[in-house]
Amino acid sequence: MKKDRTKTVLIRLTEEEKNKLQEMAEENEMKVEPFVRRTIFSNDIKKLSNENDVLREEIKDLKQDIRILTNQNLADKEVLSKFTSQLLEMLEKLDKMKQEKEI
Repeated sequence: MKKDRTKTVLIRLTEEEKNKLQEMAEENEMKVEPFVRRTIFSNDIKKLSNENDVLREEIKDLKQDIRILTNQNLADKEVLSKFTSQLLEMLEKLDKMKQEKEI
């Protein structure tokens, strides 16, 4: 049954995916079919658990990065808002000065 599933998986792959699998199998010093059976159809819970933990850590880090960027964005918006209001005040003062000179 496993060999049939392996062949089914391999048939559905594109050439690029097959080449990538071939490279990965060679890196592990294995043939493609045994490599696919071991990698794809493996039920190694400990390995999956470790990968899951790594992914959770990555998610945690990414969420932290998002929070930092959001806070920076809010701070930048506040600075821009203050700068804009100061510019508007200066323009109003310039307008008043022009009007006073005209009178």
